[in-house]
Amino acid sequence: MTQLFYYISIPFGWLMKGCLAISGQNYLIALIFFTLIIQVLLCLIFGIKQQKNMRNQAMMAPKAAAIRKKYAGRDDQATRQKMQQETMELYQEHGYSPMGGCLPMLIQLPIIMALYNVIVYPLQYTYMISLQEVQQIVDSFKALEPALLSESVLGELSKIKDGAFNIGYTRSAQMEILNLLKSGNAEATKIVGDVVGDRISYDIPDYNAFGLDFSTILGMPSSGNWKGINLWLILVPVLIVAVMIFSQILTRKFSYQDPTMQDQQNSCSMKAMMYTMPVFSAYISLSLPAAVGVYWIYRSVAATLQQMIMSKIMPMPKFTEEDYKAAEKELAGSSKKKKNNKSTTPYTGEKKRSLHHIDDDDDDYPTPAERAKLKAEEEDKAESDAAEDEGPKGNPEDAPVIKDDKNTHYKKK
Repeated sequence: MTQLFYYISIPFGWLMKGCLAISGQNYLIALIFFTLIIQVLLCLIFGIKQQKNMRNQAMMAPKAAAIRKKYAGRDDQATRQKMQQETMELYQEHGYSPMGGCLPMLIQLPIIMALYNVIVYPLQYTYMISLQEVQQIVDSFKALEPALLSESVLGELSKIKDGAFNIGYTRSAQMEILNLLKSGNAEATKIVGDVVGDRISYDIPDYNAFGLDFSTILGMPSSGNWKGINLWLILVPVLIVAVMIFSQILTRKFSYQDPTMQDQQNSCSMKAMMYTMPVFSAYISLSLPAAVGVYWIYRSVAATLQQMIMSKIMPMPKFTEEDYKAAEKELAGSSKKKKNNKSTTPYTGEKKRSLHHIDDDDDDYPTPAERAKLKAEEEDKAESDAAEDEGPKGNPEDAPVIKDDKNTHYKKK
């Protein structure tokens, strides 16, 4: 899996290198170009299809509401199955796939992981330095006295055990090493040059903006590594929370919301999730370079802008109360047509009706109390018919005398 992400990340690394060249090696500006390009690509591959799928779902709103109204108040299993069957038939008619929004999200996961690798491991994916070369460079800086790297970075590197190199602990170290090269530090330049030659002697990104170094890592509050860190960087996780919450609100406003999900979306659990995820993302950003948090902010803004633009290009249909009533009449007419096409018995010509209401495509079917009464009447009638079939009891001699047309008298046998 690691090897797969490595190969997926390489093209994104070249893209980031191009964005750095366009932005004059300013990393925060390069992240803007990088985010916009990635968002446009995702929109062309997945976004348009998702919007069409969402629009198809919105087109079904009146008929879907009519189906829900038809079975309102019935929660037995047979009713639920019948309602699901009619709903799936409606989906097929309109070419809507309930799973249409899930597949693009699953496909985007490896892409997001690749983007993450490009941002947090620049030596490996932007400058194409091998893992073995990264290990040599990091080990050299780790053993250097006096240290050129910050205390927080050295604390992370100390977690790497000898003989068990873990690239994950070099995230902040890679950015700080690039900063040292950018500043022209002779010792850092010699260490890196001894390993990779002149392959990284040019196009070094600049992580500084607004007087802040966005390659630094704040660290978890419990780590106590905030000494010497500009606390203005705490604005990054704060903005992550604010932007992500605002982005979710706007995205929902410009997206189709299924009426059947309204109660769930307004529930306490969904509202808690709406705030929990941004807070969790902000907490995770404390253990990553500040530039990663900036990318999350850019991405939330870009995704919201994409949804706003798509809603203008392919707007969701709006329906009036008359449209919903027309859908109910159409559904009722379809149900009566099916009912009239049902088979009849060969003896009486009467319709075959089930005592279970779900088997009758008739919205005016009797209430449960009326059905019980009908069942009792049918049972009484069946008992009466059975009694008549047994014939009259008693002595045949006492049978009434029947007179025929010729005044001939005979007793009924």
